[in-house]
Amino acid sequence: MKQSISINQLTCKKCILCTEVCPNKILIKSESNEIVFRPDRVDLCFKCGQCMAVCSTRSITVDGLSYETNFFELPGVESIGYEKSFYDMIRTRRAIRNFKDKPVPKELLEKIVEAVSFAPPGFPPLKIRIIVVQNTELIRNALPHMIKFYDKLVAMMKQPVYRFFIRKETGEKKFKLMQSHLIPLLISRLPELKKGTEDTITRKAPAMILFLSDKNEEDIGQDISIAATYGMLASHSLGLGGSIMDLIPPAINKDDELKKIFCIPDNHEVVTSLIIGFPKYKYQRGIKRNLKSVNWI
Repeated sequence: MKQSISINQLTCKKCILCTEVCPNKILIKSESNEIVFRPDRVDLCFKCGQCMAVCSTRSITVDGLSYETNFFELPGVESIGYEKSFYDMIRTRRAIRNFKDKPVPKELLEKIVEAVSFAPPGFPPLKIRIIVVQNTELIRNALPHMIKFYDKLVAMMKQPVYRFFIRKETGEKKFKLMQSHLIPLLISRLPELKKGTEDTITRKAPAMILFLSDKNEEDIGQDISIAATYGMLASHSLGLGGSIMDLIPPAINKDDELKKIFCIPDNHEVVTSLIIGFPKYKYQRGIKRNLKSVNWI
């Protein structure tokens, strides 16, 4: 196994922020009080750069990433307001998966909803329905049902007959994504999800927005993607953090109890979800990314 993460123990402050922000919980604090990576999870590193972005001493290196090439320093502001430029706003936005144990005021959620309403539809009128979950307890009560759903999915994917029908229902592209990424992640995460020692599904978010579509109407998936992006940017501008969570919709759509918990109307399905809350940690730098290709014609 090739080591893809290294940590400079001489400069590391042992602040454990990297262990908190890593989406796959690859980094941990050892018994000798050093930050190390879990050998059983290091292969799950998809080089998101979160650990390097949060480290104040630049002590972490992920193969293929460098502080000089792949990151930029963030301005010293706690939030980006409407007065700031659009460029500064999108440069400083990050997908947030660690939140303070603090409720999101309804007036802030209302501003996010207003921003979502400005998202342009492919064909008017806007057909997107949203459900704003401001009751944190509902999210916590839903998590065990989601864990049960994914535990069953992992078991089904081991059976050729079930695999055949899952492939047929999801389509080849989604099935490949499930087989290559989702299932290996779930196999790694489920033991600790079931023990309650981590939450890599709802991320202990205090609030959430569900984006719905009517099964009997035309496909509005692209409209919903744009609307959810508006919601993420609005969250950031208000000093909040948000992240699209693709694990949540399938569980709700396949579980009648979850549909009741979140009051999903008949003949509707959840297309995507946005978790929202106050960021628990402050990032020190942004992550540079390059498009796969750019052709000028």
